[in-house]
Amino acid sequence: MMLPLITLTSGLAILSHVWAVAAKCTTPNPNLVDLGYAKHIPTHTNKTSSGHKVHIYKNIRFANSPTGTLRFRLPDTSLPKVDGIQDGSAPALSKDCISSAPAVAPFPPYNGTTWGQEDCLFLDVYVPDGVEPGDDVPVLHWFVGSAYAFGSKDMFVDPMGLFDLVDKDTKFIFVANNYRLGVAGWTYLPGQDMAANVGMHDCLAAAEWTSRFIHLFGGDPERVTVMGQSAGAGIINLLTVLNGGEGSLPFQNAITMSPAIPPRVNPIDRQKNLFRMILDTANCTSLDCLRAVPEDTIRSMNNYLINEVRSDAGGGVFGPRPGFGPVLDGAFIPDLPETLYREGKFHTELEALIVGNAAYEGMGTSNDEGLPEAFPALVRQIFPTASNDTVAYIQSHYDFADNPAKLAWDWTTDVIFACNAANVARAYKDGSRRYIFSVSPAIHGQDILYTFYTDQEATPVEKPGDARAFQRNLLDFLHGRDIDWPIYGSENRVVNITLDGFDNVQLPDDLAARCEMINEVARDPENGA
Repeated sequence: MMLPLITLTSGLAILSHVWAVAAKCTTPNPNLVDLGYAKHIPTHTNKTSSGHKVHIYKNIRFANSPTGTLRFRLPDTSLPKVDGIQDGSAPALSKDCISSAPAVAPFPPYNGTTWGQEDCLFLDVYVPDGVEPGDDVPVLHWFVGSAYAFGSKDMFVDPMGLFDLVDKDTKFIFVANNYRLGVAGWTYLPGQDMAANVGMHDCLAAAEWTSRFIHLFGGDPERVTVMGQSAGAGIINLLTVLNGGEGSLPFQNAITMSPAIPPRVNPIDRQKNLFRMILDTANCTSLDCLRAVPEDTIRSMNNYLINEVRSDAGGGVFGPRPGFGPVLDGAFIPDLPETLYREGKFHTELEALIVGNAAYEGMGTSNDEGLPEAFPALVRQIFPTASNDTVAYIQSHYDFADNPAKLAWDWTTDVIFACNAANVARAYKDGSRRYIFSVSPAIHGQDILYTFYTDQEATPVEKPGDARAFQRNLLDFLHGRDIDWPIYGSENRVVNITLDGFDNVQLPDDLAARCEMINEVARDPENGA
């Protein structure tokens, strides 16, 4: 019996649709990346303002969830295999590490809030359209800042402005990772069964992931530049002295912007007090108890100790003294970075560095009221056992007669940011370039607008042309090309960035002398107990 024509036609149409769906399901995505333990496709493909397409792979796991017995331990990177194809989709903030942004943080709507989760060790990879395995383009790996207390790979910066400038000779891949923050990332007490600075180790694990897997995206594991600002830059400084320079690092170059590390030598009593406060807040009496509490308890503890308890840590970190931030552990970080630089115990295999800071980092990041009478209290937040003579010696290096608040600004700029930049630049003197960002008001983080400039609405700057010039220097640096900035060298040459452009100058003598003074005070164990 012959079927009616309309039925036959409908059947063929349905069959054709089934074949089309089947073909679509079996056709491999040209941008699929098989990591061995997981297969990922881009979460988004975005376009820059000039039309360059960039494939963005979100939320790739680089370490297991640091919960339960893994709390306060080094990241576990023995990843299990995951079935299916991952597209990295997730609600906003749902992959962030537990974060608490104090009310004073200038980041509405986040300031004064707490968010995030412990299962947060993920990273993102940005790949320009057309870059394939075998292309071996350079890699820029970003460590986020924000005082070791809040933030994530998704916050504060957007690399699309850099991608807007790429051509066939300047393509690169961008990677950004989360790391543990606050209580989860920077709690430590010697003698306890826990690792120090696990947030730093998370960043190291993420950089090792890049070294191992980035070739699958078309990147060159032998041309990886790590870059960070504030806490992110401080982590890079710590990694340059990891294990006293023994072994090797999974990157070849670095860009550090305002590295934030309070120079504390021996704050053991303050660490004991902070650890006791953490236990009391969790209603615990032991580390085992602390490992067993629910995630909500860790989150509420973080909120209480960073957002509600008075922060008197002295800059660069938040929380009760000594705050949640880097500590010397005697092993991975055996001494102050500056001391290790002087002793030659750092990773000399790094090829090139750009090191920078803003001229008035301390404006807005320090308590500038009641000066100069309040200055001894500011000093003793960092050097708690400094004598009156030591405080007077420090104060004698500063000129603040016309504006007493400038004493706090300059002190905080030096002790938390600028002298860390000076120390690493001097250690790598023939391979480092240093800039000072002096565009008014020259405050902490202002140079980020130059680094990740997109347009005048998203990243407003005084002179967009200078921001683009700054970015082109960064791209040339990534590709190993010479840039028109001086080598820091033995003459302390720096680029001073002003509204008039980029000036090649020698570091002023008074700035150099102030850092030598701070290094001298920091090395004296009498000042840090």
